[in-house]
Amino acid sequence: MESLYTRKHMAWLNQYAGMHYGERYLQERWSKFLPTEFFKYVAQLSKLSIHAFDEACTNKRALDLGCNVGGVTFNLAAKFDEVIGLDCSEGFIEVCEELKENGKATIYPCEEGDLDTEMMAEIPDSMDRSRCSFILGDAHALPSDIGKFGCVVVSCLLDRLENPMKMLKSLPDLVDDKGICVVSDPYTFLEAFTPKENWLGGYLNKDGKEVKASNTMKQVMSDKMELIQIEEMPFMIQDQARVCQLAVSEVQVWKKKTCIEQGN
Repeated sequence: MESLYTRKHMAWLNQYAGMHYGERYLQERWSKFLPTEFFKYVAQLSKLSIHAFDEACTNKRALDLGCNVGGVTFNLAAKFDEVIGLDCSEGFIEVCEELKENGKATIYPCEEGDLDTEMMAEIPDSMDRSRCSFILGDAHALPSDIGKFGCVVVSCLLDRLENPMKMLKSLPDLVDDKGICVVSDPYTFLEAFTPKENWLGGYLNKDGKEVKASNTMKQVMSDKMELIQIEEMPFMIQDQARVCQLAVSEVQVWKKKTCIEQGN
C-alpha cells in the first residue's frame, strides 16, 4: 500500500476520490453556488445503469471500465452478482483495494496551496464489497479471459485514451445478448491525452464538415447495439477549496442486439 505521504501529495487521486466519495463534503462547500446535481454524478450514473438493465439478460456480471477510485463499481454491486473495476492507474486501484478490504480509506482534498484537509471515504455497510474485484489494466488491451457482461459502464474515459476508437469498437463484444453498455463522457479531447488524428470528434473533416464525438459513437455502436437512452449528467471536480472544474457528460445507453437482430 502506498505511503501516507505519497497519497497526500497525489493531487489527481484526491480530486477524484473527492468526486466519488465526498458528496457531503462538496455540498457543504459548494451548494450555495451550484445545483446539487453536480455533486451526485457517481450515484446518478450508477442508478441510471442499474435501472436501464434489462432483466431479460441472464448475465449478472458488470464491468466498470476506467473505474477510477471505484465509486461506480461498488454501487453496481447492489444489482450485479459480480462487478469488475479496471483502471490503468496503480494509485486508483490501490484505493479501490483498500476500500474493498476495510470499507474506508483516508483521502486529502486540497484546501489551498500545500494545505489539505483529511476526509474519510467510506463504503456504506449496505454495499456488498465482496462482489467487487479490481484489475490494474489497459482499456485498449483487456485480459483475454475477461468474458462477457450484462452491463458495461465507461465513465469519463474516452477522451483520456490514446486510441478511443479501438476501445469503442471493442465494447459490443464485451456485452452479452440483451445486456447494456453505458458510455458517459464530456468529450474534452486534448492532445495531451489523445493524438489529434485519434479524436472521435471536435474537428472539421477533409470536406470541412464538423465531426462530433456523439455522432461518431452512434455510427460505431449501431451495428451490434441499439441506442435506448441519452441523458446529460453534470459533475464537478474540486481542485482546491475555492477552485473547481465543472463539466456535463453525455450519457449514451446502448442495448446489445441478439444475433437475429444483427442479421447474422
